[in-house]
Amino acid sequence: MKQEELYHRIIDNFEELRYALLDAQTFDVKHYGFPEIYYKIMETDQLRVGAFQRAFQHYNNLQDAIVCEAGVGRLALTKHYLPFVKKAYLIENNPNIIDFIKAELDRNGWANKVELIVGDAMKVQLPEKVDFVIGELMSIFCANEFQVQIFKHLRKFLKPNGKLIPEKIHNLVQLGNATFNQGHTHYPLLFTRHWPELLSTQVVLNTTNLYTASRYTVKKKVKTKHLLSGKANCVYMNSFVQLAEGINFTGTDSLMPPTVLKLHETVHLEAGASSTIRAKYSYGTSLEKAEFEVIV
Repeated sequence: MKQEELYHRIIDNFEELRYALLDAQTFDVKHYGFPEIYYKIMETDQLRVGAFQRAFQHYNNLQDAIVCEAGVGRLALTKHYLPFVKKAYLIENNPNIIDFIKAELDRNGWANKVELIVGDAMKVQLPEKVDFVIGELMSIFCANEFQVQIFKHLRKFLKPNGKLIPEKIHNLVQLGNATFNQGHTHYPLLFTRHWPELLSTQVVLNTTNLYTASRYTVKKKVKTKHLLSGKANCVYMNSFVQLAEGINFTGTDSLMPPTVLKLHETVHLEAGASSTIRAKYSYGTSLEKAEFEVIV
């Protein structure tokens, strides 16, 4: 298909595609995780994979390290460090891709230094301490995925000077106004014309330190200043991830995309004034259960 023809098809279907990314990133029980297309979305995202490559390089490609990676999928990240490590414990819960993983390990001559663990990463018991725990189990604000729970469990197996990749997530909010189809309370942004009309400054709601996070429910209040007058019916959400010191990932359409979440009540904002955003949500549940309100 020619580029011009492809672009015309996208333009003709902009509105129909508003929730396409949400559907692709929604947990699918049949696949023990995400739909099949999501693996392709992830593997073709050079910004996403490249950020982890830079983190590995930051730590000298994990040379001669003992590593544990949770949720390895089709080895999109694994293949960039596995040639250099001494030992790797690879955890995957999706039985549909285990044969693929084993075949890839054999084909590349990595099987002799890998212990493949099929099961729940929150229940795994490792036989030794490791130098690195890696896990790309993130979602916006970690609201849908079990990144916090899994790292809380696996960091017990870190050596005293061991490292987590990633290690910290800053979660930011901004007030705006967006259109929601009936039955939908949120959607990740795929195209800029689906962005909300932004009305306030962006502020940090909370920071998740994956070395220390132990509580799974977040209750926070933050103040934001109104830049424009208008009706606010949503929060615009961003997650900025620190993979290692100086190595960051601030979201793409395949991982932690900017997301629009409907407020429980629409409020009117006056330019120059301020309001308080009050939030309550839990890691590893769903944005459908998140509660955001604005106190003017």
